[in-house]
Amino acid sequence: MKKLVKNKNLIILILCFTIILLCIGFSLISIRLKEQDAEGKIYDVEIVNIQEGTAIKGGTVLPTGTYKIEDNGKTANFTFNLTSPKDTLTYIITIKNNGNLKAKIDGLAESPDYLNDNNQANAILPVIINHNDITNQELNPREEIKLTITVEFSNSGQTMNKTVPYAISILSSYVE
Repeated sequence: MKKLVKNKNLIILILCFTIILLCIGFSLISIRLKEQDAEGKIYDVEIVNIQEGTAIKGGTVLPTGTYKIEDNGKTANFTFNLTSPKDTLTYIITIKNNGNLKAKIDGLAESPDYLNDNNQANAILPVIINHNDITNQELNPREEIKLTITVEFSNSGQTMNKTVPYAISILSSYVE
């Protein structure tokens, strides 16, 4: 009989110890989950780098350009200086998703809009600005995409100093 009571007490002690360990384990898991929720979801798409590509000289003066990243990495601001037919400048803009949410490029806001506004395009003739289309492309967290801008002095133009201001902004949203 004493042995039976001793075994019951031992089983009760082991069960109590197991319950205490389970409580500690669930508390630690709960704390870890709360920390992950506190970190939250981050949405951050920005221009991280602008790299000068090729500069092709059509005449005696090499075409030049200046650039600056503004608006917390949302806008690239350029000034292009071209003088001769066949002058060409290329810039490669690196856009990165620094957040932990998937993002989508909704569009590009250009100022002035030389691609879609004929009045603006005619104002800078014989200079033509083009870029690759990255609209509707999705970026996973930490993924990058390249936007290539090409500025060229048309072959049909006459030699003249042409300074062209240009700004391009990234319009993006997160994907659930």
